[in-house]
Amino acid sequence: MKTSETEKRLERYRTKRDFLRTPEPAPGAVTRAAGEPVFVVHKHDATRLHYDLRLEIGGVLVSWAIPKGPSHDPAQKRLAVQTEDHPRSYADFEGHIPDEEYGGGDSLLWESGTFETVPPGQADAQLARGHLEVVLRGQKLQGRWHLIRTRPRGGKTQWLFFKAKDEEARPGYDVTVERPESVKSGRKQTRGPRKPGVLRKKPVAPSRMKAHPAPSKEQKAPATPEKLLERVWPPMLARLAVPDEAHDETHAYEVKYDGFRAVFALTRDKIAFQSRRGNDLSSRFGRITASLRTLPVSDVVVDGEVIALDKKGRSNFQLLQHTEEGAEQRFVVFDVLWLNGEDLRGLPYEERRARLEKLMASVELPLQASERLELPLSRALLEARRKGWEGIIAKRKDSPYTGTRSGDWLKLKVVAGQEVVILGYLPIKNAQAKSEIGALRVGVRGKDGFHDVGKVGTGYTTSDRRELRWLLDATRTKKPSAVDAAANTETVWVKPKYVAQVRFTEWTRDGRLRHPVFQGLRSDKQPRDVVRERPAPTESTRTAKGVRRAPAQASARTTTHRAPTKASDRTSAKRPERDTEALLTHGDRVLFPDSGLTKADVFGYYRDVAPLLVPVLADRPLAHQQWPAGIEAPGFFRHELSGIPSWLPTLRVRHEGKSLRHVNVKDADALLWLANQSALTLHMWLSHAPRLAQPDFVVFDLDPGTGGWKDLVKVARRLHARLDALGLQSFPKTSGKRGLHVLVPLAPGHTYARALAFANARVAELEEALGDIATTERSVGKRGGRLYLDVGQNARGKTVVAPYSLRAVEGAPFSAPLDWSEVTARLDPHRFRLKTLRKRLEAVGDLFAPVLRVKQTLPGE
Repeated sequence: MKTSETEKRLERYRTKRDFLRTPEPAPGAVTRAAGEPVFVVHKHDATRLHYDLRLEIGGVLVSWAIPKGPSHDPAQKRLAVQTEDHPRSYADFEGHIPDEEYGGGDSLLWESGTFETVPPGQADAQLARGHLEVVLRGQKLQGRWHLIRTRPRGGKTQWLFFKAKDEEARPGYDVTVERPESVKSGRKQTRGPRKPGVLRKKPVAPSRMKAHPAPSKEQKAPATPEKLLERVWPPMLARLAVPDEAHDETHAYEVKYDGFRAVFALTRDKIAFQSRRGNDLSSRFGRITASLRTLPVSDVVVDGEVIALDKKGRSNFQLLQHTEEGAEQRFVVFDVLWLNGEDLRGLPYEERRARLEKLMASVELPLQASERLELPLSRALLEARRKGWEGIIAKRKDSPYTGTRSGDWLKLKVVAGQEVVILGYLPIKNAQAKSEIGALRVGVRGKDGFHDVGKVGTGYTTSDRRELRWLLDATRTKKPSAVDAAANTETVWVKPKYVAQVRFTEWTRDGRLRHPVFQGLRSDKQPRDVVRERPAPTESTRTAKGVRRAPAQASARTTTHRAPTKASDRTSAKRPERDTEALLTHGDRVLFPDSGLTKADVFGYYRDVAPLLVPVLADRPLAHQQWPAGIEAPGFFRHELSGIPSWLPTLRVRHEGKSLRHVNVKDADALLWLANQSALTLHMWLSHAPRLAQPDFVVFDLDPGTGGWKDLVKVARRLHARLDALGLQSFPKTSGKRGLHVLVPLAPGHTYARALAFANARVAELEEALGDIATTERSVGKRGGRLYLDVGQNARGKTVVAPYSLRAVEGAPFSAPLDWSEVTARLDPHRFRLKTLRKRLEAVGDLFAPVLRVKQTLPGE
């Protein structure tokens, strides 16, 4: 279709809208986008809620309004009224159209994907004929669908939209109910336009209405600060959660501090500073209390955390136990409940936060407002790991302050922590320290009493061990407090009177703490309140094809929550409150036949390794090797993948003679989307955007010959010694198959030509010194069984297998970063497999992280 004709088709769209008022995109230059045509469905809350289907045909989005939305039941033929054509740029639109404008109300991007007609390439002809048969490749709508024109009605053409009878048909399944969320933002709820002259209030749950009277400036502060605290008591608590339950559109993120919860009230120049249990803190934290007295208000209640900072500026609960050590203490304020006669608890979080920031603008240390993270969730979690925080708090932007443990505040931890009750101790075995404990026996409360969760043997100072022995000996008892106490134990049992804070790596299958470390005693907690913290249960996400939401991005050191593969597991699986964009489909498909590893196993592996891999791959063009039918079937090597959803970040990169769209793994969801495409092996460029012409590494690829691993180690160590002599750090990793990669990190400013020249010079030296076992000869037939010294990847557009990437070899080995001390004849590269990732990381951590930090310049030749 000619451009002028396309623009003419958009004239109706243009005349209906004032683009100075609506956020909808104005028609621009008409260009045919590369790749398959797109389709989208908008969930549009205008005069009434309906769904707008749009198919890219002839350079525009041909649009239909479907009042009841799509149905997967072929017997349900839904009315679809054709509306004005929309510009191609509308395919990514989501937002609120002003109430007084045409189509006013929320419009969510409910679905997006690509489509093709049956047979292909017939969209214009079928549209003119009045019968479109299309194959949709979306996240919620898949398979064949029909659009059949029936008759005009009131100037608008009436069609029927219904599902074809194919394997994707699902009678009885209501996709609009089961999948209400936006594929772009995750939002579920919409707001339609307010009627003229009527101010529509946002509905509030009855429980919230009772708990929080609307703010009123006529309220009078109670006579004493204690009475004021009683009026707003108790403090709001956060619920332990997984990242899937929060979303950038609906939540704000703050640092989670590792300290002592406290609430402060000021009225009529009198103060009250109390813990969660109502204990007075003013004498214990005198300097902080004195600073709080100077707040520039007549009466106020603020909620926050008393913290102590370590040498790196991180909050550390253990330091609060030892005030004599002089650790810097602060009071971090994260909410304001009452201000100058006004009860603020009923206001949304965002408004309370604005009041708080204004209140704290003029204060000085040791007072400060909690740090808010203006980052996407995935990056906020990575920042928490990088800086060694306990985690982050996700707070719903529209939530009031409730005196309960609420899902409106979510604890997203990157370091596991748990309150435990001290049930006993093991005497120290050192005969010279009989007045000290050796380890604590700790537990948590269950339905039938306290349960033993293990021993805590580390994290103590000598004074800690002595003080705990003195405290616990006064409460000794012959009868164990644990209902499941082990017999024949050396434990000295005590009454469950004291609560401790511990950090640990994970819960074991039998409910024990793995590697717990003592942090200190908690005087603000009572033993009866100490239970095992768990993320709240969530709903099932199973669909007919076993579709599941992506599990939470989690540290590879935390407990794995693998997507179930058995039918019984799938039916009992739970869904978080917010669906993430990445989906697992056909999770029970076996990809590694001999070992029985499935697509769900691969999905779970990449979920666990995402915190380590995303920083490596972000903004770096990728190529992928896919095995959708398993590694015994033919695989595919691709730079550009089809069916990329609109929410997925991409990089448009110019290759020789063409421009390709690469998936940009900027977050865990992008990595999991690739995993669901059976992209087992990820190949990365050596450079990243926006400096694609400047490599970040020089790479040496050592491909063994008939001499095997023994020759490879000899060559690798010779290369390492030479690079050391040149003053360059280098980092080895297995290729995931037989070989070894050696990476030399570079500072910005190097060219590929310089990197390749440097690499060629080094392998020429190796060939001269070890020519009997190593060669630069590219032809396999001419190598004579020698190891191949390959540096061909040091060119723009060439790739190397990414660290931690799986390979299509039985057992699912991955490309494992190594320490040079491991590169010996005893090393077996095949021991680094999907199932051994956790053990590897527990032993050595992330050995690839230093590669991203080192910046060095190649020496002149």
